[in-house]
Amino acid sequence: MDSSALCLPESQLRLSGSNLESFLYTILFPPICVFGLVGNALTVMVLLNNDFMSRANIFLTCLAVCDVSFLLLIIPHSLANFDTFAFNYTFRYLYLPSKIHLIAFANWTSAVAIWLVVGVCFERVVGVRSPLHRLTTPSRGKLVTGLILLLSSCAALTFYNHVSHHCFIKSFCNATQVMAVCLDVNMNVWPGNRTNFSPPALRRYVATTRAANAVLVVFLPLILLVTLNFMLLYYVKKRSFFMYASLGKVSARMRKSGDVALPFVATLFRRHSDQILQQKTEHRVAVTVCAVVTSFTLTQAPSAVVLTINSLWQDSFKPHWYHLTTITSFLVVIGKSLNFVVFCLSSSSFRRRLFNMLRTKYGSRDEKRSQSINTTYTRCDSRDSRILSQKKSFQSI
Repeated sequence: MDSSALCLPESQLRLSGSNLESFLYTILFPPICVFGLVGNALTVMVLLNNDFMSRANIFLTCLAVCDVSFLLLIIPHSLANFDTFAFNYTFRYLYLPSKIHLIAFANWTSAVAIWLVVGVCFERVVGVRSPLHRLTTPSRGKLVTGLILLLSSCAALTFYNHVSHHCFIKSFCNATQVMAVCLDVNMNVWPGNRTNFSPPALRRYVATTRAANAVLVVFLPLILLVTLNFMLLYYVKKRSFFMYASLGKVSARMRKSGDVALPFVATLFRRHSDQILQQKTEHRVAVTVCAVVTSFTLTQAPSAVVLTINSLWQDSFKPHWYHLTTITSFLVVIGKSLNFVVFCLSSSSFRRRLFNMLRTKYGSRDEKRSQSINTTYTRCDSRDSRILSQKKSFQSI
């Protein structure tokens, strides 16, 4: 019997790898994705509304854009878990050959995002150590060059995902069904004792870039994030202790001398209040950055480690790792949608700017609406007054 005339049952046409994956991407993913897209869009609007765009705000804005891109790239994978799309020939024909490339682009955005978080944390550490640093205007040329270099480097590190698998696509049931099987080019023997015909140069390239990706996109950024986070907390606490200690020494010296000039006291306490305000601002920013970094690390690190282990030592692990991979991958989706919540919970300044932005936007819309209504009433009143005056003139005649 010709295999092209063979019709496959629906159980073989389903694209979800397990019931757990189907539940996560059909029930939980849609509302989380919508919330993440709206939340990240609001985050970008609030950050761009600042009068002064610091380097940290620019990095956080780019991070929100990366999160939006990641969620959009995951939508086709979510649709593939619905039977309506999984059994549709057109969807399968478009999705199956492009699945590997969608995953590659998603990994690219994740790589850019993790280094942006490292940049945010490093910027805050430098800002706390050198308060004048945060007042300097970032060079637009250097920022653009740095972002282009970051995008290019991460693209080079993750490009191997586009060529790491060879996909076999075949039609069934008289060209009304299509199936695809993607095999890793670094497997020694493909299923069915088939010979792996991938060129040795391609296999070496994929193996080398996988190892480089594991070091430069997973382990090194995680080590830097943990180190910079501890440094940020340490310097904020150290500055606070130094400020209060210096103020106490000056006050004790003044009391011991017994000669205290009122202008000097006023200046001292004015400087003290300014330092308190600055310290509160730095503490607030540090708390926000630490919350973002902690959330990012907890949601992104497990998936990065599991996927790296699977890709480097895939022959050593059995299919029971599939559930662990599914859970950690979905944890990434949750993390991409959580940044808006983290900003709202950790930053009163962000909440205030968001409220003011929404109030200004919808308040101006309501004001325009009320003005148009008042204009309509005025026109009606003027027309009625003209009609009434005409009636009076007719009565007088």
